[in-house]
Amino acid sequence: MTISCEKHKLRPASEVMTQERIGAFRLTSLSFLRTMLRNMMRENWQIECTTFDLNEEGYGYAIYSVQTPKHLFSFIVISTRINEEERSDRVISEKWDVTFALCEGTISSEKLERLKVELPKQEVGRSDSSDLVWSRANKSNRVFNYVIECLTKQEQPDPQTLNEVGYLLRTTAVYGNGKFGLAPYEKIKNDHPFSGPFQAQMFAVYMLRHFSFHLVEHIAHEKNSHSIKLGPEIKRFMGTGNATGLGMAPFLISHPKLIHQWIFFREKAIARVKDIQPSQSDLVILTQWLERVSNYFEESRLIDREIFVNPEDLDKNIKRLKSLVVEYMSTREIEGQPVFDVWQELTEMVPIETQELLYTLLLELYAEHVIELEQYMGSEESYQIDPKMTVDQLKQLINDQYAWVFDYDFTDPEEKYYFWYRSEEKEEPRLGIRGEDPGEEFEMPLNIAEQVQEVHQALENDSSEQMITSFILKYPKYKGIIKRIQSLNGYEYGEIRMNLLSKKLSPVNLLRCKLSFFGAERFNPKSDRWVRITLFQGAPLVEEIGEPFADNWVFPQIPTKEGACYDSTRNNYY
Repeated sequence: MTISCEKHKLRPASEVMTQERIGAFRLTSLSFLRTMLRNMMRENWQIECTTFDLNEEGYGYAIYSVQTPKHLFSFIVISTRINEEERSDRVISEKWDVTFALCEGTISSEKLERLKVELPKQEVGRSDSSDLVWSRANKSNRVFNYVIECLTKQEQPDPQTLNEVGYLLRTTAVYGNGKFGLAPYEKIKNDHPFSGPFQAQMFAVYMLRHFSFHLVEHIAHEKNSHSIKLGPEIKRFMGTGNATGLGMAPFLISHPKLIHQWIFFREKAIARVKDIQPSQSDLVILTQWLERVSNYFEESRLIDREIFVNPEDLDKNIKRLKSLVVEYMSTREIEGQPVFDVWQELTEMVPIETQELLYTLLLELYAEHVIELEQYMGSEESYQIDPKMTVDQLKQLINDQYAWVFDYDFTDPEEKYYFWYRSEEKEEPRLGIRGEDPGEEFEMPLNIAEQVQEVHQALENDSSEQMITSFILKYPKYKGIIKRIQSLNGYEYGEIRMNLLSKKLSPVNLLRCKLSFFGAERFNPKSDRWVRITLFQGAPLVEEIGEPFADNWVFPQIPTKEGACYDSTRNNYY
């Protein structure tokens, strides 16, 4: 492997920030849960179940102690009986199978009693500033009950059956940063163990996965004292599920500096690895990754709706990509033509979805060259008016950085087909059809393209040498969008280049973009407005913290039933 001088520039925002492209993003070695796991393993966090007060049916509560080098945390889970008709992935749900929280310090008896009352309420409950995360989850009943039945019969569950879902519990929202009175983001900055984007939330989801194993093993044990426990290979293969809807989409619009930071350093990492001239051993390892990923998508036929590229087609494209790499390995040619920039030429020969997957694999292949970039993924979301800028300078800035907004004709009803509003029940974002659905009078100002067009038109009618402060005094309604435009000068990847009101809008692409940075996989859209995904599938287990750790566990292969037997040397029950 050799690293050439930097010849690959970052892809321009005009290429990256489109609906089609961001909707093809996948997890990378820089994804937030990967960062969290590396930190946890490197620092050898000590995690112990200190209280496990569940009845024979698995209802009650459990508390885990989490000791990091400098801080002590507690993770609490409350398991509750609910009726089948009360179980829902929708945010308007009011009851869940489990609710859980990540808290600073130990949980006193007084706080425990308060959490027992407040935590199951979620949105209508009240936290305090020592709580970092609140969340809730539901059982995937089919797999959950199947696993208990197998363990009760002293059998390991069939991995092929588990692969149909991939998890035992599925979260529906993971809250932090001040909601319900939770600790604000400012409290966990700098040298805090959970500093960095969504680190506390990712750890809470990881701990839910750990609890899910204890839960099914406990219920099986209550049914049959001779029941067995899940084998380590089975547990590694299981992740935590998540159902995500429209509530996540406005985050990308309201945090443009943060989004720029995420995508800028992702693009920087991609450009960096594309500059590496691969050795023969690099290519061999890449073919192994391609084989692994091909198997993964061949085995994971989850897509319910034809919104994303389906796994069968993706598998075919991966197999083609592998054949091109194998040809290059033996001839230094691709399809009979000499190749001098192999990564670029391979990228140009496959569709967008496969391109982004190739970048994911290159970032795995050369992870040691890019993971130092994880420390730059945070950003302050601050905005200021530049009072010295003239009208002419602002117009020029719009022409330079927002030329894409003029692709839309907002006099066309199809370009203003939707409107965004907040629901009265949960104050969560919703999408309505203009002229048909109620709530239009509460429309959220999310369509940046239309706002930029409007202010640009107003600027055309003003003196080019006039200061922006004078313009704002005449047109105060444009202050917000002007502040945004000025503050994002140089933040090329801050704006999603799409019309959020268009009839052609597919909101699930916004969800997938954000989820990819979390580290999600197994994207399974249920409509164009919500998607199910899996987190931590293949990740190391709590009991493996401190052991040698290979950070290449993504896209796990289905374990054999024989290889999934329980390791009796780890026979401590909780």
